[in-house]
Amino acid sequence: MGSVAAIVIAGGESRRFGSDKLDLRDARGRTLLYVTVEGVARVADPVIVVGPQRELSTDVTWVREMPVGGGPCAALIAGVAALPLDATHVVVLAGDAPRGADAVPALLTVIDDGAVATVLDTAGREQPLTAVYAVPHLREVLKPLGDGANQSVRVVLDALRPRTVISLIDAWGASDDIDVAEDAQRLGFD
Repeated sequence: MGSVAAIVIAGGESRRFGSDKLDLRDARGRTLLYVTVEGVARVADPVIVVGPQRELSTDVTWVREMPVGGGPCAALIAGVAALPLDATHVVVLAGDAPRGADAVPALLTVIDDGAVATVLDTAGREQPLTAVYAVPHLREVLKPLGDGANQSVRVVLDALRPRTVISLIDAWGASDDIDVAEDAQRLGFD
């Protein structure tokens, strides 16, 4: 396997949560965003965070999606544009999924020559924001999407077919994200 980078999508407005959930803290005082970034930084370099710049005691590259607030697909496109040229694979995680990085070693093991390796959530849905993508295939399918504004990030998975899309059952809780206060409590954040 070549060079592995990471993109953490952290540009949402937390409308359902009601405040900036990425600033929630765990019992050790770490922010939700820090936990997500710290986890993926163990297996990927560089880590690119797409969203408004926040205080973070970890070395990351900050970028913004255009248009700002354009959604996860626009954020993915902005993150890919910031990848180093030598990156062969990219981990893509949602900033509000603190266990996302737990699945990455297994995803890196199975991607092999595939276009993407992703987890399946408890409902059996592929999670495009808990995944490892082969960068050449990802760049190819993103080109026709323009800026990606207000498009579902699931269109990326659909565009990658008929190339190999590998899905693993989420044994790690990696796709568990925080949308409401009950999610935060369940995952150890307040």
